[in-house]
Amino acid sequence: MAIQSMFSVDEVQRRARRRLPKMVYDFVEGGALDERTLGRNRDAFAAVSLQQRILVDLAEISTATRVLGQEFATPIIVSPMGMLTVCHPAADVAVAAAAASAGSLFVHSPWSGVSIEEAHAAAEGRLWEQIAFWKTQDHTDEHLSRAHNLGVETIVVAGDVTLSSKRERDLRHGTSMPPKPPLRDVVDVSMHPGWVARWLTGRKMTYGTYSIDGRPIRMGEMARWMGDNNNRRASWDDVAALRRKWDGQLLVKGIMTPEDAQIALDHGADGVYVSNHGGRQFDAQPSTLDVLPAIAEAVNGRAAIVVDGGVRRGSDVVAALAAGADLVGAGRPFAYGLSAGGRDGVARVFEILADELETAMGFVAATGIPELAGRRRPVEKPTAPLREPSPAGRDTAG
Repeated sequence: MAIQSMFSVDEVQRRARRRLPKMVYDFVEGGALDERTLGRNRDAFAAVSLQQRILVDLAEISTATRVLGQEFATPIIVSPMGMLTVCHPAADVAVAAAAASAGSLFVHSPWSGVSIEEAHAAAEGRLWEQIAFWKTQDHTDEHLSRAHNLGVETIVVAGDVTLSSKRERDLRHGTSMPPKPPLRDVVDVSMHPGWVARWLTGRKMTYGTYSIDGRPIRMGEMARWMGDNNNRRASWDDVAALRRKWDGQLLVKGIMTPEDAQIALDHGADGVYVSNHGGRQFDAQPSTLDVLPAIAEAVNGRAAIVVDGGVRRGSDVVAALAAGADLVGAGRPFAYGLSAGGRDGVARVFEILADELETAMGFVAATGIPELAGRRRPVEKPTAPLREPSPAGRDTAG
């Protein structure tokens, strides 16, 4: 199937699933524990209805917006994702280049297999850099210095990575660093010769921005390096210290409550990034769309709001913007595109979402992004049926 003959993110996802070994697909697709949060992100968008308006002049519809002083062709950005090398050796380079060509941007992850310098060059400067608070402060400071030297204007603090829940799909596949797959996965990998060829001849799996003895951290060294440098003491004090060092714009990612949004603003954040990490970190929490309106009310226009989690359609973007977001991030859809066709696959996902966004805007009679505020209308949920009266004199409590 040609890239241009895929007409939805779901079709791109199906192609990615065929092209990837199951252990790799499950790494991309899976979530924490029972994957309830992962499912809630999608369910929340499915439960939204948008009110159609008719006979409105739609000769000119603009999906363009301006956020934090930067112009966007659409309000859709690529959320940070680590280890994209497993999807395609072009990895972050392909994603960053496609995002820039689409008038968008890519948020580059500290856990990327591509260095910040290479990703920044591919993005032609249209890149935000995600920063982690490592136990060894020098790692964080060096990362920040490299971003500053490249002219990066916006950093995103990884606020939800202190702990990580089990991802049981990965455990069943032995997806550790280095991987220890069971025989069934070795056989399955052999049934994907295209992926194997790209793996053997393409970019090697490393942490591209961080180094040991002057070279990128290799796969076999990742687990130990992470264990040695994971910082369980990271706190808002670190955000305050980072704010004092960084003269550009700063967002905090992982915001899921109005209280944390307010704390972020109190610590000098220019924006809040509403995210539950795509359901990959902490299960049994709400969807991002469900918490977004209260966070938007708390922020009250004082900072930019980015949201991600569960976006698959252009109408999802409309729902998120109407609920208070300024920009809408997507992760897995672009990982599917990368897996399905490298840079062209990522570009196709942008085309699909942009086209659907414009159509959805037309149906709600919004000719520009600012007009979307307040257009969200939740589906009425059925009232739970009343219980049968308890027999007189009997205690039916469980």
